[in-house]
Amino acid sequence: MKSNKNEIIEKLKQLDKDMALLDTTDSIYTCIIVGGSALVLMDKIYRSTHDIDSIASSDKLQPLLEAYNINMNVKAYLTNFPDDYQERLVPVDIETTRVKFYTVSTEDVVVSKLCAARDKDVEDIESKEITDNLDWNLLEKMIDDVCYGLLTDYDVNVLRSRYEEYKERFK
Repeated sequence: MKSNKNEIIEKLKQLDKDMALLDTTDSIYTCIIVGGSALVLMDKIYRSTHDIDSIASSDKLQPLLEAYNINMNVKAYLTNFPDDYQERLVPVDIETTRVKFYTVSTEDVVVSKLCAARDKDVEDIESKEITDNLDWNLLEKMIDDVCYGLLTDYDVNVLRSRYEEYKERFK
């Protein structure tokens, strides 16, 4: 099932309500959304998305994330994000009581999508809403940071090549 921005927001609000029912403490939990859903929530792309990807969330949220089909498998791709991605988190502008939702920055999404380089990922980061508003100096630094964490020279060369092509086309 595909979701648009309103459906994503409603799912996040319901997750927050369910968390309030399950946990009667005063704790506040976090959930960080990445990928296409993050771009939809930031109004950077306007397509529907099949899933919501979360790179990090409070452990107590895990059962609910699974129930709401929020994909935590992206943790395997943590190396596609600079180590300091949490410094650039963007709050999702919805009213919640128990779960604070964030997206990574646009630049963080671009880096991760350049790493993945699937057709839909490349298409997502080619929109004018993204390319016209990137902090290219920050993006350059982030590419360097991610390359430092990659395991092989081949992976580094592939990412640098994708980035140089992207920069040439859109900067």
